[in-house]
Amino acid sequence: MGLLMLEDLAAEEAARLGVVAAPAEVGGYVSENKLRVFDLHCDTLDRLAFYGDASVPGGFAEHDAGIPAARMATLGDNDAHISLARTAGFAWCQCFAAFIPDVVRGDAAWSLLERVRRVWERELERCGDRLARVRTMSDVEAAWVAGKTAGIFTVEGASFLEDDDAAEARLDALAEAGVRMVTLTWNGPNALGSGHDTTEGLTAFGRVIVRELERRGIAVDVSHLNDEGFKDVCAVATRPFVASHSNARAVCGHPRNLADWQLRELADRGGIVGLNFCRDFLSDVHADSTPDDMLRHVDHILEVAGEDVLALGSDYDGCDVPTWLDPCDHVDTLHNLLAHHFGQPLANKIFSQNAHTFFARLEV
Repeated sequence: MGLLMLEDLAAEEAARLGVVAAPAEVGGYVSENKLRVFDLHCDTLDRLAFYGDASVPGGFAEHDAGIPAARMATLGDNDAHISLARTAGFAWCQCFAAFIPDVVRGDAAWSLLERVRRVWERELERCGDRLARVRTMSDVEAAWVAGKTAGIFTVEGASFLEDDDAAEARLDALAEAGVRMVTLTWNGPNALGSGHDTTEGLTAFGRVIVRELERRGIAVDVSHLNDEGFKDVCAVATRPFVASHSNARAVCGHPRNLADWQLRELADRGGIVGLNFCRDFLSDVHADSTPDDMLRHVDHILEVAGEDVLALGSDYDGCDVPTWLDPCDHVDTLHNLLAHHFGQPLANKIFSQNAHTFFARLEV
């Protein structure tokens, strides 16, 4: 068998396994085949931005009080769940969220967002040899070929948006900063609507914001939104939307998880749901969720919504994850688990292809 034929077979095998097969050398980087990972949600930027500052709601300073400052100073290498040192072993695309707590509103909330954004910009400059800002799926592919982690800037909790003169300018600023997804609420209410701790749906202003986000090509994220708010998004949305980090309520009854009718709505509308690694959302029984707990969610979502809907939404650095997935470079254990139970092609769709397809769809 000739050398060219062997190379063709190797490329076919790489495609089957869902890994990136880059040229031997690209910009000085010697490439190797890597598992593709596309994660829709993490809170790592907040942990870095608010380290040691107890004045910021959310508990980040208290949670990380025992970690030396030097180990929470950069995305490059740290004691958080996610670092570039750990993602380097994969072809990884990470949605890095700026989480804004419910209790902070308006200008104060915008100031927190800007603080997280400055950390994001700092890390892009500091770690430019390992991290690339991406807006499009072609950008993601280019980052992977260059051996870099692809980073998408997102927002969790839009309490900085209020029905005033600043709203439109702030939406424009999000788009200019490369934000590709906005979670409308966190657990409580804001000017757009209500999270799962309450029962009210979207406000009239929130309905307007859904359309304005769509107009700017920013994905509407319904994770944390309560059931009435979800219905309101269905009524007003004209483009596919996403639940970036939610599981199946039929498997674990936490209200942050999605009911079957919501999973079917996402499927019908070309949306996706990111599988959340949070222990509380995986099991009502096990304090440290097991692989079987995860498989039950995957199996149920596949049965209800089909194989094109499920993606990854780890919630790394925003929750306690199972020990077998901590830290992020253990995620290949999950891929092996899914491949064993559902086959390699479906594992690859969950790990990267479905998210990639969703964002490519929004570019049209």
